Amino acid sequence: MKRLVFAPLVLFAALLPVSAPTPVQATPATRRTAIQAALNQIVAAGAPGALAEASDEDGRWAGASGVGDLRTRTPMPATGRWRIGSVTKTFTATLILQLIGERKLGLDEPIDRYLPGLLPRGGQITVRMLLDHTSGLADYSASFDDTPEGFRRLARTTYTPRQLIDLGTSMPPTSRPGGPWHYSNTGYIALGLLAEKITGQPLGYALRRRISIPHRLSDTWLPITNPAIGGTHPRGYTTDERGHPEDITRFNPSNAWAAGAIVSTAADLNRFFTLLLQGRLFPVSLLNQMQRTVPGPGLDYGLGLVKLTLPCGAVWGHMGHIPGYVTYSFHTRQRHLTVTANALHATNDQAVDAGLRQALNAEFCTT
Repeated sequence: MKRLVFAPLVLFAALLPVSAPTPVQATPATRRTAIQAALNQIVAAGAPGALAEASDEDGRWAGASGVGDLRTRTPMPATGRWRIGSVTKTFTATLILQLIGERKLGLDEPIDRYLPGLLPRGGQITVRMLLDHTSGLADYSASFDDTPEGFRRLARTTYTPRQLIDLGTSMPPTSRPGGPWHYSNTGYIALGLLAEKITGQPLGYALRRRISIPHRLSDTWLPITNPAIGGTHPRGYTTDERGHPEDITRFNPSNAWAAGAIVSTAADLNRFFTLLLQGRLFPVSLLNQMQRTVPGPGLDYGLGLVKLTLPCGAVWGHMGHIPGYVTYSFHTRQRHLTVTANALHATNDQAVDAGLRQALNAEFCTT
């Protein structure tokens, strides 16, 4: 499957090298102009709209290009909400690391210690392996139908976390536990169940109580089955059988849950990653663990955190793909950029992702 949120073929093919400038000296205005040009490039590649927010030593800046609604031609809302896809994984990982910091979990303890029988080979698969995708669990999303009709069916179907686990574990393992990196949404569904077991709370409530509320992320929440986004938001689009844009904004997110269902904004994501990289969400010793990476295709992956190497150095964050939206949220300790487009088209995935990557270069590859 090549167009779904969490599909590894889409998520990481986008990280293959694209042409980019070497680090250059630039004024804040030059940098903002370059980000705006990247947003325009994303729209020129076929996305209805794109938005970004940067936060750095020169303050905050938000920009947009194109439209947020193809029917009304409403401009893309620079401060709108959307489904952030697999950027959700960093939130799930943060919750797990908070519990580890409270000594309620062990990072290198097997999942069977807490949820016996949940996973095959659960006595060998540790919490760390689930977080960094070295568990060997197959990715349940590979079983989904990626045709337009398959997307429509997915949008109206409710899955329970246990059903998603069953889908993933019914497929052959990708490796032994602790083996090579292989992207697995199944592992993050297991982490969501683990968080619920340890906190005694529904995952959405635990994320809100522990992360969103205390850190003033007022536009960030985890819907379970609600297909609506609510508030100001761009419509999300895929393509129909004729290759035309199809509105898929109303989408039951239960197929993504702890692996990819969060709704947020650029401002909230930049604030979240600022706090994360400053070591303010859990002990700094665990942030060091989070940034211990294993190699993946075109990236290095930590504990729910991607290390992406640009021409001018490394940035940290995550990408997210879900029907209707594609997101890049990457950061250093000083600079932060979140950029999204409200389309994920089979015919222009790589061109749209190249524009997203150019936005990263515009923000980070300046001195």
